[in-house]
Amino acid sequence: MPETAVRQGTTPAIVGTSPEEAMPVHDTPAQVAHLTAQLGALPTGHPDQTFIRRYLGTPRQVLGVRAADLHKLARTTARAQASWPDAAWLALLDALYAGTLFEQRSLAGSLLGVLHPLRRRLDLARLRGWLAQQAGWAEVDSTCQSIWTDKEVLARWDEWDAFLDALSVAEKISLRRASLVLLIPPLRHNADPRLTQRALVTLQRLQGERSPMISKAVSWLLRAMIAEQPETVRRYLAENAALLPSTVLRQVRTKLETGRKSG
Repeated sequence: MPETAVRQGTTPAIVGTSPEEAMPVHDTPAQVAHLTAQLGALPTGHPDQTFIRRYLGTPRQVLGVRAADLHKLARTTARAQASWPDAAWLALLDALYAGTLFEQRSLAGSLLGVLHPLRRRLDLARLRGWLAQQAGWAEVDSTCQSIWTDKEVLARWDEWDAFLDALSVAEKISLRRASLVLLIPPLRHNADPRLTQRALVTLQRLQGERSPMISKAVSWLLRAMIAEQPETVRRYLAENAALLPSTVLRQVRTKLETGRKSG
């Protein structure tokens, strides 16, 4: 099959494929090539690489594919390969999470979001390995911010509690950010005391860090908790005001007062 190049001529892509086509179940390189071709065929914003990499915190080439198109590609791929065993999906995710394109890594997160049975039984050690390879807030958040629900986390709580605790003290900043962002979807909808206690311990552990990778996630988690337990957040601010960055205090107080991040 003829080959051409993805945007900017750095990544080979196979022409003539479509997301609905079945991919070879035991050929991970061919699967990655197929999906990379699909990414290269999607509309892009042709972003300035210096600017976009600095903004996203990634060292990798960014095609500028819209998030909605990435999610659509993930859904279509999951439907087309619905008969695949877990081992095939895990091998593909391993490869995408180590990809040379930002969108390959984002697509891995989107696939994980639609592969519901696989996600619910995923070995959390493997998830840690994937997260440890990510750089910048955007690569971390593409896997953490909207995938695991409160029900999924609480169903395996002993595993998740130990996992999140370990992430929060990890040397890699990507893992410490993940320990905060993974709690945001569950706590936005559930004030279960186990989730709340884990969040409070993690917040106290990380609130002194001034890197935006951490301080912005601290603010985000506190603001997410307001939906179900505003008094818990008010009390936390009162007890930790001297330790929290001023920007975090302002954003969370504004959310409490107005329902918005900023006035």
